Amino acid sequence: MKQIIILMMLMLPFAGFAQMKWQPVDHHIDIHHPVEVFGDVTIDKDACTITKDGKTYKLYGKIKIVDNWADLKVQIVENWPDLKVKIVENWPDKCGKFQVVDTWPELKVQIVDNFADIKVRVVENWPGF
Repeated sequence: MKQIIILMMLMLPFAGFAQMKWQPVDHHIDIHHPVEVFGDVTIDKDACTITKDGKTYKLYGKIKIVDNWADLKVQIVENWPDLKVKIVENWPDKCGKFQVVDTWPELKVQIVDNFADIKVRVVENWPGF
């Protein structure tokens, strides 16, 4: 009888293993790497922002296209864009969606051929990075 009790006590720690299920451990590490584009311009893809001269701008929202005194200089390209842009009439609330306005813009943009702060491609579907 003593031997059975001792044997059961020795097996007790292993009894739970039959009911346990293996679950993978989530080792997700959130590494945040803004990308430097040109000189003092940095694009943060996770936050969908661009920083130029210490000021941070959202890469979505209401914009006004100007000839002078722009916040950002933008080059429109077909290949290798930094951002894919969709021009919308309403709700420019997602990364890459812009509404062109004449008054109360959140961002003033100048379209240039060279020395742009960011290169964009105008798309109909899937705006963003």
